[in-house]
Amino acid sequence: MAKVLIIDDDRLCQKLVGKIFVNAGHETLIARSASEAWDRLYEHGIVDMIVLDNQLEQEWGWQFLRTLRQHSTYTGLPVIVYTGHTERDSIVRYFELGVQSVNMKPYLSEVLLTEFTKAIASNWTSHIIEPTEVICERLNHTPAQYSSLLATADSTITEKLHLARTRMAVSSTTQIFAALTSIEQQCRSVGLIAIEAVTAKIRHNISDGNLIEAYEGLRIVDSFVGIIRQRMLQMLQMNGAVAQGGLTIDKRLTTPEEEAPATCFSGAYAREIIDKPLWRFGPQLRQAIPHPLTTVPELAELSKRMTEVAPFTTLVESLDLLSSIPSQSVESALQYSWDTPGFTKHYAFILQRVTGTQVSLETKISLQRAMEQQGLIKVVLIAMLLRMANKLPPETTLNLRPLCVQTFTTTLISFELGRLLKLKNSFMLPAAGLAHDSGRWLFSYGKPALFGLALALAADGKLTLEQAEAVLFGQNHHQVGQMLLADLGQSELLQDTALNYQDPAAVTNPDNIIIVTVTHLSNLLAIASGSGNAKNAAALIERLRQPHYPAWALLQSRGVALPFEVPELVETLQKIALTSHWIAHQLLSHSL
Repeated sequence: MAKVLIIDDDRLCQKLVGKIFVNAGHETLIARSASEAWDRLYEHGIVDMIVLDNQLEQEWGWQFLRTLRQHSTYTGLPVIVYTGHTERDSIVRYFELGVQSVNMKPYLSEVLLTEFTKAIASNWTSHIIEPTEVICERLNHTPAQYSSLLATADSTITEKLHLARTRMAVSSTTQIFAALTSIEQQCRSVGLIAIEAVTAKIRHNISDGNLIEAYEGLRIVDSFVGIIRQRMLQMLQMNGAVAQGGLTIDKRLTTPEEEAPATCFSGAYAREIIDKPLWRFGPQLRQAIPHPLTTVPELAELSKRMTEVAPFTTLVESLDLLSSIPSQSVESALQYSWDTPGFTKHYAFILQRVTGTQVSLETKISLQRAMEQQGLIKVVLIAMLLRMANKLPPETTLNLRPLCVQTFTTTLISFELGRLLKLKNSFMLPAAGLAHDSGRWLFSYGKPALFGLALALAADGKLTLEQAEAVLFGQNHHQVGQMLLADLGQSELLQDTALNYQDPAAVTNPDNIIIVTVTHLSNLLAIASGSGNAKNAAALIERLRQPHYPAWALLQSRGVALPFEVPELVETLQKIALTSHWIAHQLLSHSL
């Protein structure tokens, strides 16, 4: 998927051109003016081609293009121009400014796509940043190591840019030059070879007292930050966190034909086994039940019994495995994955669909290569989830598949989010994702009829699920999850996650705040990715996109540096969530 910037003040033209490229599988950015175009470029760093209208609202297209060509980053960026004018001087001016072509309106799909193919073939970014494969080979780095370098460069350059701008206001030349040196080092470390000319010009302008030009030079460095972030997204795709193309889930995987309709894990469970829609009587039923239908001691006894049966024994094995990952050798991790029934078949299929490349994992050597590419934790994590899927009870009153998809998706997102945020104990994040919903697992497996009733009570939104659980059980699934994990001998961290993942601000142990907050975010992203209601999913994502959403402040208060601005970060996480949701379904499928 490539990226095209469309600069046209006509909304109909924007939609027309955008549809042509989107239908071809590419991403489009829209700008109605030169100033909006610069905002898009500084935000995204690199686009593959610009489609430029000759006549904008308050300016000519060539005026924007002249400024673009003075920008050292974009001297080679392919631009095609569309015009309704045939004046020779206008056309000559565009060619003097280095456009790829000048075309007469109307926009035609065959012309646009032909010009796009030429633009891609030009490899115009080669003078700005080295290709990923080249720099990894030169530095003898794995993609995961290079991804870590990119994250470090992003945070350091952003910090030094802020310092340089602050010091420029008080004319502290020594500190500005020191910040520029640090920026140069970070850019060189990730292959941004165009940095030297830019910083040299900034230094020259500062020495001459030309601060306006110096500030403009810092804006160019802003575009380099955008380039680094785009490369980080590219690395996420290479590591299988974001699929290269669209993924679709077979409907047979969401509602297996062999299961009775009455066993769906939702409010439909209750609706389909009684004659009248129970959820309409939720408030009255709540009043009619003066006491819970089970007691806390009964739940405690149930929790202890569940520690000895699957899927809870499998959960413990998986949590123990994740805790031991830091001390695991590559050989033991490789053997664990190799010995997982069906793993190579499932994982080869997942890699092929997510990365777009055909992969054979028929030998241990080929699996080891995949582990080097994807990372030890990622491969072991998927093998572990597949083992859990294989050991799910074959027959249960409630269909556990939707709950399992939600848990697996949260687990995968937690890992990827930890990797994106460069968190040190990243191996504990999937453990928290796996354990966070233990209470719902206990209710679903140990008390399915009552839990189906709780789901029905909460179906109309007048009661939350937690309130409905409290009516019927006396405790909600957060409290029961903490109790179950304690009975399973799990750490305070995981117990804290189960109890507080919906409200990480309630965590009292400061050491647990980051992991509980990441689990909170991952759980919401998993809900959005699996929601059958597009409106509800969009509203949930919009909440997360707000920079003032409390979870982001909690992370930053614990010293976590966000790699992107919050809206951009959530956009990336949404892609990760959709890919993770698809992988979760595949791991639960035995029909490959």
